[in-house]
Amino acid sequence: MGLSQFSYVGVAKSLSPRVLDYGTLRSFLRLGLRRGSWRMLSVEDRALYRCGLWVAKVRGRVVSMRLMVRLWGIILKLSARVRGFIYKAGSARALASYALYERMHVFNWAPEVKIWLGQTGFRLYLGVTELFM
Repeated sequence: MGLSQFSYVGVAKSLSPRVLDYGTLRSFLRLGLRRGSWRMLSVEDRALYRCGLWVAKVRGRVVSMRLMVRLWGIILKLSARVRGFIYKAGSARALASYALYERMHVFNWAPEVKIWLGQTGFRLYLGVTELFM
């Protein structure tokens, strides 16, 4: 359950996939700073994004296809919402709990737990408790 489950239609519609100029990269940086997703990036991703910003500022836009592909991956991470991170953590905990409960035969005497582990609201609850407690 990675980033592919979330919709990035707004990102894809607003930009041409071949053009990454300084203004575009700067706007996604600001978006990531506002949402807090900039802090969740690895040091390597942050450095690469800053490098892309520099290249776009000096040359006008990013031309290298390899750099552009890496930058689009970082842009998708920057445009992710906090709810996605919470859901991802909750899903991981739900899957771990499901495996444990199945091995311990909990579903035989509490079948409603299997339903709870599949519900979105319960996974969000598990994600909040996983990340913030």
